[in-house]
Amino acid sequence: MASANDRKKRGPKGGIKHQPGRGHDHKSRASKRRRQIRKAARKRELKLQEARRQWALYDKLSKDAKWLLKLPEPKLPRPDDV
Repeated sequence: MASANDRKKRGPKGGIKHQPGRGHDHKSRASKRRRQIRKAARKRELKLQEARRQWALYDKLSKDAKWLLKLPEPKLPRPDDV
């Protein structure tokens, strides 16, 4: 059994004291923002590639094939460069 001096310090309500300096903003906001920007750019690029793929597949089919398959137009907007 630990003696009274070896025990962890406790707060007024009996909780164990925590290491100071661990608030909500312990990470750099600038680096976090750069990460968010990169992730958003990757998501936009993947969505654009998917739109290009869907529209290329849709445009390749003939009018009769679209009618037989009852294929609606892709939901994503048509990219400008397709």
